[in-house]
Amino acid sequence: MAKNYIPGVVTAITVLLLACNGNAGKTNNQSGKTAELMLLEKQVAARPDSVGLRYQLMNELLKNNLYAEAIAQNDTLLKEDSANAVFWYRRGVIQLQHGDTNTAIASMQTAVQKEPMFMEPLLDIASVYAARSDSNAITTTNKVIRIATDPRIKSQAKFIQGLYYSNINDKARALASFDECIKNDYTFLDAYVEKGLLLYDSKDYKAALAVFEQTIQVSNTFAEGYYNAGRCEEALGNKEEAKLYYEKAHGLDKSLK
Repeated sequence: MAKNYIPGVVTAITVLLLACNGNAGKTNNQSGKTAELMLLEKQVAARPDSVGLRYQLMNELLKNNLYAEAIAQNDTLLKEDSANAVFWYRRGVIQLQHGDTNTAIASMQTAVQKEPMFMEPLLDIASVYAARSDSNAITTTNKVIRIATDPRIKSQAKFIQGLYYSNINDKARALASFDECIKNDYTFLDAYVEKGLLLYDSKDYKAALAVFEQTIQVSNTFAEGYYNAGRCEEALGNKEEAKLYYEKAHGLDKSLK
């Protein structure tokens, strides 16, 4: 694996969806920067060689939607170590958060060139292609499935294939991909959800309900599973059962309105 891997920062499938509340923790200083941001800037200035501190600063910049500044911090790391695949991947993730998908793909491809067995950027690249309904999603995920040694990575690749097939309305292949993903990792809740939603959209409410009930068996605190099970019961005309599912979902997650 590449040098200076930061656990919890580099993640698979375009995760790094940081909270973006630009008003949180604002102070009355002229710059409008948060107290946490100013503190981290001082710490990085005092310890410019600390990769961990610079990553914390980048995270804080991203929380405040300061993408250019975050990229600048990452580029400082790349200036010192341009062969570091993790730094290139981090650059791509920031660009992806900013919506600059083409540049993000280029940065992530550079990460893979530097470290061919670095699966996270390949998965993120495939996710972008899948969202675009671009068949390169299948080419990229097949590469991951071929060379990955971790079964969980292979399951993530199959999940992305399912998303691609769903986006191009090839429901049979999408369902097969999600089934294979679940077969390889029965705890992969997102695969159940996507499978259930496909069945729901096809008006196969009983089959969809069975899938969402499976998610509840896997995790009895999975609010989304109860919510979607409620939708299926409601579509089937079972209002009391739907109400119970909705109440359970709301009890677990008050953001479900």
